[in-house]
Amino acid sequence: MSDISVQDEPDNKAKGAKDLSPKPADVTKPPKAVTNGFAGDCVFNDSITVNAGSPLARYNKGPIKAFSAVGRDKAPAKLFAMICDDSLSPRVNKASNYVAIINPSLPRLVASGVIDWAPAGKEKYCYIYEDILGNPVMADDTKGGMAMKPEYVTSAIIRPLINIFLDLRDRDITHGNIRPSNLFDGGIKNGEKVFLGECLSLPASYNQPALYETIDRGMCHPAGRGKPMMEDDLYSFGVTLAVLLRHIDPLVGLSDEDMIERKMVEGSYMALLGKDRFSGAILELLRGLLHDDEDQRWTLDDVLVWMDGRRLSPKQASRKPNASRAFNFNHEKYLRPEFLARDLSKNLGEAKKLIDSGDMEQWLMRSLEDKETTERFQKAVLLSGEGGVGTGYAERLITRCSMALYPQGPIEYKSISVYPDGIGAAFTEAYIQKKDIQTYVDFFNAYFVSQWVDVQQRAISDISALISRFDGARAFLRQISMGAGIEKCLYWLNPEIHCLSEKLQKYHVRSPEDMMEAFEKISKLPNKPAYFFDRHIAAFLSTKDRQNIDPYLHELNDPAPYKRVMAEIKTLATIQKRSRMPLFPGITAWVFENVDPVYERFHDREFRAELKKKADRLKDSGDIGKLVTLFDDQKQYQTDTSNFRKSMRYYYDLEEEKKRLDKEFEDETSIGVSIGGQMATLIASILSGIIIVVTLFMGYNGASLF
Repeated sequence: MSDISVQDEPDNKAKGAKDLSPKPADVTKPPKAVTNGFAGDCVFNDSITVNAGSPLARYNKGPIKAFSAVGRDKAPAKLFAMICDDSLSPRVNKASNYVAIINPSLPRLVASGVIDWAPAGKEKYCYIYEDILGNPVMADDTKGGMAMKPEYVTSAIIRPLINIFLDLRDRDITHGNIRPSNLFDGGIKNGEKVFLGECLSLPASYNQPALYETIDRGMCHPAGRGKPMMEDDLYSFGVTLAVLLRHIDPLVGLSDEDMIERKMVEGSYMALLGKDRFSGAILELLRGLLHDDEDQRWTLDDVLVWMDGRRLSPKQASRKPNASRAFNFNHEKYLRPEFLARDLSKNLGEAKKLIDSGDMEQWLMRSLEDKETTERFQKAVLLSGEGGVGTGYAERLITRCSMALYPQGPIEYKSISVYPDGIGAAFTEAYIQKKDIQTYVDFFNAYFVSQWVDVQQRAISDISALISRFDGARAFLRQISMGAGIEKCLYWLNPEIHCLSEKLQKYHVRSPEDMMEAFEKISKLPNKPAYFFDRHIAAFLSTKDRQNIDPYLHELNDPAPYKRVMAEIKTLATIQKRSRMPLFPGITAWVFENVDPVYERFHDREFRAELKKKADRLKDSGDIGKLVTLFDDQKQYQTDTSNFRKSMRYYYDLEEEKKRLDKEFEDETSIGVSIGGQMATLIASILSGIIIVVTLFMGYNGASLF
C-alpha cells in the first residue's frame, strides 16, 4: 500500500478607530508534554522501523507528529516519519509528483502509505523521509526578527528555495508550508544553504500562521483555504524573508484579526517591516513578493529575472479610495467596504436593520461612489429574498452582502470562513471532530458559491466544474437512501478523505482495494458486524468508482434481506474481479454467516439442501465471484418460482374442493336424499346389468339346443 514603496500613513480615526499599536507579547508557560504510555517500534513494509517512542518535535506540523525511523536494505538508515491526523486529508495525490523531484535542498520521500500505529491502536497514514534537515532556522514563526544579513539570506536561502520552487512548479505542486520554522540548517549553524521541510502530510496551508498567508487567505479557517497558487507560495516566501531580515517585529502582540487589518490598512510590506529600511536588490525583491495586488505581485519568472541581476521596479500598491463620509456600525466608523464586510457578522441585528432600511446602500451610492460595488450589493439583497423574514434570513443576508462588499475575501457564514475549493476539507474536519454539521448543510442549500463566482473580478478556472460540484452536493442532501445523503457529500467534496465508516475505524481505507483487505482482516475477529456495508461505505465506494457499487444500490436499499445480502456479495465480487485481487477466504467465510436469507428465497426444500451442499464447498475458497454464480442463477430461481406457483395452484384447487364438500355436508336431509338417490341408481344399475347378462345367457343356450 506504499505510495509513495512607502505608503500613506493609515487613517486611524475610522476603522482604524481601534488601537492597532504593538502590544507586549503574551508570556505563557509551555504546555506539558503528553504521552500515551507507548514506547516501541512500528514496522513499515518490513524495511523501515518507526520508533514511536522517539518523537522529533522540531519536525512537527501542528497535529501531524514526527518520529525517528531507521531503514534497512535499500532504504536510507536515518529517516523520520510524519504520522498523519485522521481529521485532515494528506496530499496523497501529489506524492508521486514529489518523488520525481531530485533536489538536495528537499528531503527525499522514501515511502508513504498505511502503517499499523500501535500508540493509537489503529492504522495511520504516514510519510517517511530521509532525515537531512537538522534544526529549524527559527523556532517561533510569529515573534521577533532574526536580523540576518541580506548577503547571507540571498546565498543561503533565496537561491536554494527558488530552485525548489522551479522543481515544484514543473511537477504541479504548491508547497503551502513556507515559513521560518519549516526551514532547516542541515545540522550546520549558518551553513551555506538551508533546507525546506516537507509539505505532504496535511492540507496545503493548513498549518500556516495567518501572518504568512495573503490577506484574503489569512481570513479563512485553516482547513478552508483551499489549494494555493504558486503566487501564494511566493507571498509566504516574501513574509519569511521579511521576518528573517528585520530587526524589530512591528506586529508583536497583535491578534490575527488585528494583524490582517494592519496589512489591509498599511499594506503587507509596511505592516511586516515597520521602520526597518532596506536598499538595493533585496528591497526590490521584498516589495515585489509582498505586493497585495495579485496582478502586481511578482511571479516566479520575475524572481528569476531579479536573480539574473536585472533590476525591476515593483509598482507601488495603489491606495484604495476612502468614502467621503464614514459609515457608523456597531459603535465604529468605516471608510472602506472591505473593513465593513469583515465586521458585519459581529452584530447581525444592527447589520440587518441598516441593510433593510437602505442606509448601507445609500452610503455606497453617495459616499463611496463605487457603481460596481453598489450593483453587487443591490443584487445580493435581492438574492436574499423572503422579504426580511424566515429562519436564518439574517445570516444569509449578511453573507451575501459581505461577498458583495469584499469579493476577494472568503465566504463567511456563521462559523464557516472558506474559499469554495476548501469547503470539502473544512467540512470533513468539522464532521470528524463532531462540530455543527447543520451549518454546512445550510451553506450548501443557500447557493453561496454561485454568488461568489458571480462577484469575482478575476477569471476563475473551470467554473462549470466548481458549480457542478456544489449542485451535486445539494442533490445528494435531498436523498435519504444508502449511497447518498450527507455521507456522499463528504466524499464528493473531498475525494482525498479516507472512509469514515465505524466498521473500518481501525483501518485507513483510501480505495476499494484497501477496503477489501480491511474486510479480510475484520473477518478473523470474533465481534465482526453482521453486514459488510453501511452508509459511509456505500457513499465512499460510489465516489471512488461508481461501477463497483452503483448497479447494486437499489438492492442495497431494498427491505428484503436476501436482496441486500446479494447486493453486498455482488459488489465485493465486482471489486475483486475488476481490480484483479487475490482470493479472500476470510470474506467468503464471513458471507456464509449472513447467507440464510438467500437460501430462504428458494421454496424447494430439496433444492435448498442441495444448494447448501454446493455452497459449503466454496465457503473457504476466497472466490467471491463463484458465490454470485451459485446464488444468483436466474434460471434456477425461475424454475423454483414456476414449480412453486404450480404447487400453489394445486393446493388452491384442493382447498376449493374441500370447501365445496364441507358446504354440501352442512345439510343432513339433502345429504340423505342425495346419497339415497345415488345408492338407488347404483343398485338399479347393478340389477339391470344382471338381468341383461341372464337374458343373454339363456338366449344363447336355447339357440344351441336346436
